[in-house]
Amino acid sequence: MRAFARALPQQFRPPLPDALDHLTPAQINLDLGEDRIRKLADTAAVLDRQSPFGLCLRRSLVRYHYLRRAGIPIDLRFGARFVDGKPDQEISGHAWVTLQGEAYHEPDENWRGFTVMFSHPATSERVDIPR
Repeated sequence: MRAFARALPQQFRPPLPDALDHLTPAQINLDLGEDRIRKLADTAAVLDRQSPFGLCLRRSLVRYHYLRRAGIPIDLRFGARFVDGKPDQEISGHAWVTLQGEAYHEPDENWRGFTVMFSHPATSERVDIPR
């Protein structure tokens, strides 16, 4: 997972939907248990401090890839909001994963108030991953 997290920036040269399609596993082939995968993914993301990607993006991408490999149908969300909720302030961004439309192991204060700008896969494109 650590090598996967380190290689993420190089995988995002194509347009975002293409890069995310590439990160979406074609089959379920990982049997480590959901909590263990999540904890390992979070650790791999935290350890890669030299990445140009922020922690929330690294964590979300690693979680997305490996949890989907385990058959957990999570989705990615990318959102934006005005800092302090004021339109004349800077805009901040956040990435997180959802399971059945609910934030997945993400404190409410981390994602509430963000307007979802992009989701992957799009609801209409969601298909079951073959085992």
